[in-house]
Amino acid sequence: MEADSLRHYLDWLRKNEGFIQRRITRTSVLDRVLRGTEEDTYERLKNRFISAIHSLDDEREAELLLDVFALSEATAGVPRLQERRRIHGAAINRGIDSVASRERAALDHLHSRLVAGTYAQSPLVLHVPEMHGGIIYEHTSTLIIVENRKWRETREYYRFANMIDDLEYVTVTRSYPGIVYPDERGDFKVNTRPVAGAGWNDHFWHINEAHTKTEPMKRAEVYDLKFRIEPGSAEAARADALKLGSRAFHHRALLASIQVGFIGEKPASVWAFERVSPYARPLHPAEGDLMVLDDRGVATLRLRDVYGGLFSGVAWDWRG
Repeated sequence: MEADSLRHYLDWLRKNEGFIQRRITRTSVLDRVLRGTEEDTYERLKNRFISAIHSLDDEREAELLLDVFALSEATAGVPRLQERRRIHGAAINRGIDSVASRERAALDHLHSRLVAGTYAQSPLVLHVPEMHGGIIYEHTSTLIIVENRKWRETREYYRFANMIDDLEYVTVTRSYPGIVYPDERGDFKVNTRPVAGAGWNDHFWHINEAHTKTEPMKRAEVYDLKFRIEPGSAEAARADALKLGSRAFHHRALLASIQVGFIGEKPASVWAFERVSPYARPLHPAEGDLMVLDDRGVATLRLRDVYGGLFSGVAWDWRG
C-alpha cells in the first residue's frame, strides 16, 4: 500500500541543496500537488511552490522558508541547510538553533496551504465549496485482495489534515459486511454502527499517545488512519460476490489510489471508471476503460483532486 507523506517530503527537501530540479522529481507527492498537467515545467512547479510560501500569513515565516529551501537571492546555490540557517540568522540577528526552532511551525503552515490549495498559483482549483469543512485528504489508498474469486481482505490508508477545532472522530462508510481492524500501532479505535438500508458506518475515534482514552484531533494537524477489513462470514467472502471496488469522496482528496489484487485465478477483463453516480457504475467493460494487471496481478487506478461524492473504482468480469 502506497503511503507517501507530503510533510515528510517537505522536511526532506529543505536539507542538502534544498528545492532544486533534481530533487523535486524524487518527491512524488509534492510533485503531484504542484503539477497541473504533465506538460508543466520545473520552473512552473518552482513558481507555484514560491507562491504558496508567499501566501503565508506571517511574512517572517515566508522569508525563513525561502532561505531554508534555497529559494532566496541570499541562499540560492548554498548546498547545506546549516549554512542557509546561518545566513538567515545573520539577517534577523538570531543563532542557528533559534532559526531551526522556528522552522517547524512555518513548515506546518506551508503544508496546510499546499494541501488546501489556497494560494495564487495553485493548480488545485476547487469548483464546489469544501464538503462539510472538516478534513482534506492528502493521500488515500485502498487495496482490495481477491483470492480465487473470493474476497480475502481490504486494506485502507487515509492521510488527512484536520481543518476544524477538536475533531473527535472521522467516519468511513461501506456497503458490505465485514470486521474492521484498526492498525495496532495507530492512533484510532473503531466503533461500527449499521445504517438501515445503507450499510455500515465505521467511526474512527482518535486516541491519545498513551492509548488510554480518546482525544480530539487538533486543527491543522495531519493524521494517519490505517485499518483492514476482513469478511465476517463465509457468505461475505463467497465466490463471485465481489465484482467491483469503488470509493466516493465527500471530503476533498488530493491524491487517491484504488487497487485490486488478484491471487490465483484472474478475471477475464478488468476496467476502471471515474466520477460516476452509484447507479452509473459500469458493469460491463465496454462502459469503462480496460485495464491491464501488473506482474503481481494488481489493477491500479490513481486519481487527483477528487471530491463531490461521485464514485471511482475498478470492476471486473470472470467470464471469458
